[in-house]
Amino acid sequence: MRVVDSHMHLIDITAHDWYPGLSAWAESLQKPGLYRDFSLEAYRAAAGGLTVDTFVHVSATTKPGAHLAEAAWLDEVAEAHDLDLAVIGTVDPAGSPDEIRAELESQAASPRFRGVRVLYGFDPDSPAADTVLGWLDERGLVFDLVINPDAMAAWLRRLERFPGLTVVLEHTGWPSSVDATGRAEWQEAVRTFASATSAPCKLSGLGMATLDVSEGSLRPWLEFAVDQLGWDRVMFGSNMPIETMGGSFEQLLTTLRAVVGEASAADQARFWGENAVAAYRLG
Repeated sequence: MRVVDSHMHLIDITAHDWYPGLSAWAESLQKPGLYRDFSLEAYRAAAGGLTVDTFVHVSATTKPGAHLAEAAWLDEVAEAHDLDLAVIGTVDPAGSPDEIRAELESQAASPRFRGVRVLYGFDPDSPAADTVLGWLDERGLVFDLVINPDAMAAWLRRLERFPGLTVVLEHTGWPSSVDATGRAEWQEAVRTFASATSAPCKLSGLGMATLDVSEGSLRPWLEFAVDQLGWDRVMFGSNMPIETMGGSFEQLLTTLRAVVGEASAADQARFWGENAVAAYRLG
């Protein structure tokens, strides 16, 4: 069974000052271990017995302009390790349409480039959104949608203008909170996404909301997402190393194996690799 990690990050704070957001996040959570190097070797050691065949790296930089340097660095890493790596880059949403298109064209020069996500400051009704979505749509590339539940309706309205665009929802819809109100808002957002689109979703990132990746914590969220989307629309994404704010990679995998292991062999294969291969057009 082919395993694809549809959402991971390599981080090198020793050599690059690209991650001020991660530093601030680690400080605010009082989890200094988040702000550290996370190399391919560290990933494989943390994954234990899980052999990942293909990686989808999602841009991790938060320093303005650093994403272009990160893209070049990722090509170097992939070449050095003979790594089957696809890349989801990003853009500066404050740039002009011409500047955004130039950033996209620069990243698209790499054969590993598959699309973009924009983590902060990306309004669905902005010229930047029109520029990015139109450019991706014209080229058959992927828009990774990363939002909290309160933004779902606005983004779905915008995406209606690009019916042929490939969209992947990140981080299981990224709950804003885990209290009763937050969970109800998240459920409504996932339900709406499932009914309004045919797009897949990464079952990733829940540890950022729950701060706990144990089975008892994640199972209700995972089961609801699968119930709404079906096994042909969900995929494995580790969100490592960010997900370590809720536990180790080994603990996350134990939870996923417990939940996903209850599905048929065919559905497990879809979750662990096949759905990501289709969405990101992996070889």
